[in-house]
Amino acid sequence: MSGAPQAAAPQNRPSTAAPASGSQYRAVLSQYCVTCHNERLKTGDLRLDNLDLANAPADAAVWEKVILKLRMGMMPPSGARRPDQATYDSMASWLETTLDQAAATKPTPGLTLLHRLNRTEYANAIRDLLTLDVDVTPILPADDPSFGFDNIADSLGVTPILIERYLSAAGKISALAVGDPTIAPSSEFFRVRQDLSQNRHIEGLPFGTVGGLLARTTVPLDGDYLLQPRLIRTNLGVMRGLEYEHQLEITVDGRRVHLATFGGFNDFKEQLENQTKVGDDVDARLKARVRLTAGPHEIGVAFIQRSDAMSTLRLQPFIRSSADPIDITGRR
Repeated sequence: MSGAPQAAAPQNRPSTAAPASGSQYRAVLSQYCVTCHNERLKTGDLRLDNLDLANAPADAAVWEKVILKLRMGMMPPSGARRPDQATYDSMASWLETTLDQAAATKPTPGLTLLHRLNRTEYANAIRDLLTLDVDVTPILPADDPSFGFDNIADSLGVTPILIERYLSAAGKISALAVGDPTIAPSSEFFRVRQDLSQNRHIEGLPFGTVGGLLARTTVPLDGDYLLQPRLIRTNLGVMRGLEYEHQLEITVDGRRVHLATFGGFNDFKEQLENQTKVGDDVDARLKARVRLTAGPHEIGVAFIQRSDAMSTLRLQPFIRSSADPIDITGRR
């Protein structure tokens, strides 16, 4: 067969009737398209000579591109021999109908739900977009898990309160990213895990130290910042471990900026008289005001490691098994 097929409708009314097969359109491709889009020339990285029109859905992605070019009249290029408008419309309609019918017979996997970012994904997106390591735990609520996962779209709902929290987080993070000078004074807390050993060296802190915490934070503006380590107390307000002398240092980017000594005979003795006052006094000694520049910093707090040498004091057995007036076993 040579030449373009004639549409059933008049020339001024393009036909939309789809033929039973695509064999007649192979001649159209051979006459107008394959001369450039073949295995040898590969113009535009498109090859139409080896595609099977009888099974067009097998190469749906390629034919979708062909439909777009036909509908817009972009191919064949200007100046080259072209088919009439009826052939353009007829072939495009046949391809669209064939692909749509094939797609309708495929099983539908179901509705795709809108997947919002969970708290961890939000922090990762901020890090990738703005190069800011922001701890979003204090400003965003935890996500509800589903089957043990907190990134399932079905469980990541959106409520008005949650939107307000995300808007508030966006305001704080954007002000931090641009260094807004109108940022109000604020505080940030870093807590040591309760099960973290304070007798071992923490990676990232200076050698010769044990315990403590290494906090990575981003300072919004140049200025003076107050660093305040606090030691754990019992539910009665007693600060443990004051019977021995300790030294605690604060470092910024590996450089020591403060060193405080606490504990020992005097502190322990005063604690027996007023435990709250001694605890407040120790916290005051650990406080340091440091000049920091805007940007990321590593702030470390750690205890100076004491010598492992044996004490020269003579070891004597305890007279009581407990410091309390009444032993837990009931003995006085």
